[in-house]
Amino acid sequence: MSEAHIAKATKEFAVHPYIEFMTDTYDPYGKWLAEEGLPVVDGEYVYDVRTMELGDWARRGGRGAYLSFSDQRVADAYVCEIPPGASLAPQRQLFEEIILVASGRGGTSIWWDDAGPRRTFEWQRGSLFAVPLNAKHEHFNTSGSEPARFMSLTSQPVAFEMFRDPGFIFGTDHEFRDRFDPDDADFFSRPGNYLTEYYGGVLHTNFISDIRAIDLVPRERRGKGNRNMYIHLAGSTMFAHVSQFPVGTYKKAHRHGPGAHVCMIDSTGYTLMWQDGEEPTRYDWAEGSVVCPAAGQWHQHYNTGTEPCRFVALHASTAVQREEKGLEQIEFEDEDDKLRRMYEEECARNGVSVQM
Repeated sequence: MSEAHIAKATKEFAVHPYIEFMTDTYDPYGKWLAEEGLPVVDGEYVYDVRTMELGDWARRGGRGAYLSFSDQRVADAYVCEIPPGASLAPQRQLFEEIILVASGRGGTSIWWDDAGPRRTFEWQRGSLFAVPLNAKHEHFNTSGSEPARFMSLTSQPVAFEMFRDPGFIFGTDHEFRDRFDPDDADFFSRPGNYLTEYYGGVLHTNFISDIRAIDLVPRERRGKGNRNMYIHLAGSTMFAHVSQFPVGTYKKAHRHGPGAHVCMIDSTGYTLMWQDGEEPTRYDWAEGSVVCPAAGQWHQHYNTGTEPCRFVALHASTAVQREEKGLEQIEFEDEDDKLRRMYEEECARNGVSVQM
């Protein structure tokens, strides 16, 4: 169909009336966030989760802040700090959670019955793991002098929309044994299983000690030299993926559904994000930055540093976000020339040779 025959779309309303009704009538997640008394960061970006301002978290015993990005309500993140030599209050929850350690070192114990066995593993900067659904768990800091911080993505907004009752969400004692077997002494230590039959490969595991150390496989459809790995953790319906691209390069612009939180762990650069017909907004990043594109928002990652860029993207549950129609991307030959010129100028300022 030619451009002349494409009808111009208009909006009947900005927010659907039944969403307005549910929010005005219930809004259980919003009310719960207010009761927690923590800072809530909105928008779609934070520069450094390792240094961002946190508030005292009385219920958990540490410090924290919520990242409620892009008005998605399919997944929200939070940042938590554990003081030196301290631990968080034990918790169980009827929602899923993936954790990326931003700084420090510590450990986590996971169990079902207080009288039964516990499985404990140690983590460090760059560790990645999931909390099995509704399992009791306790995080602790093993350093006596330095705090530990982690960022977590959860399906908590969906659980609150469905159940609305915090007592049920945090107080139900059902054991999902298909997610976690406490009698399995090697649950968090056995090597992962790499499944090659899926595009880019899927690493099926329960714990990754250092996300920077795992091997990636070529995935050059997003750009020359790109490498990638999808990660499935502890039977969760939430996923992660790790991506790396070389010095002097950037990835093709692409867009997908809601819930992806991109956590930068190496190099420096920027991300451009825009909706159709809009000018791109730029977000500069380094280690510790998080960018979160909204559903259907074009975004493009640019490496302007002197080392390959590696990031971890944490994704919403496949129960509410299924990329069944694949992803859209813009080929390099079809991109806006001014975006290439912006990149070349930025690399020149940093003394980096463009390798596109």
